[in-house]
Amino acid sequence: MLDDDVRIRHASQEEAEDLSDIAWSSRESWSDSALEMDELREFLAISEDFIEKNPTYIAESEETGEKLGFCSMAKEDDGEWWLRYLYVTPDNIGSGIGGALFLHACEVAEDAGSDGLYIISNAGSEEFYLHMGAERVGTKHINIGSSDGEASILKIRL
Repeated sequence: MLDDDVRIRHASQEEAEDLSDIAWSSRESWSDSALEMDELREFLAISEDFIEKNPTYIAESEETGEKLGFCSMAKEDDGEWWLRYLYVTPDNIGSGIGGALFLHACEVAEDAGSDGLYIISNAGSEEFYLHMGAERVGTKHINIGSSDGEASILKIRL
């Protein structure tokens, strides 16, 4: 699917619900349990305020305008850039859209003067980021609802 007919553009605040729907459907496509999904509801809800404050981009079909995925980054107080969201619609997983969004996020962080982009990765996405060139730099304890455990902290050097 990834070709000249896909564009990546800034998301608008008015698209917050669309992005939440993409995050939800993408995560649901590989989640094991309804309980886990219910506990992730708040985390997967993208707000207008978040979009206003953080660089957020949508991949969409130029021909139809269909939203295919999105990514968002945040610059933390210590000056480090973090990938906050990267989700692709279930029908487009494996199409190259996620890779294009990830590379776009890297470009945005690099253009802002960063030497790296950090990612907190769950088990379902870690292999993708490692394939894209990120490396493990640590772990972080996470607790979302009844889910309690360690997540990998990854960094791609820019």
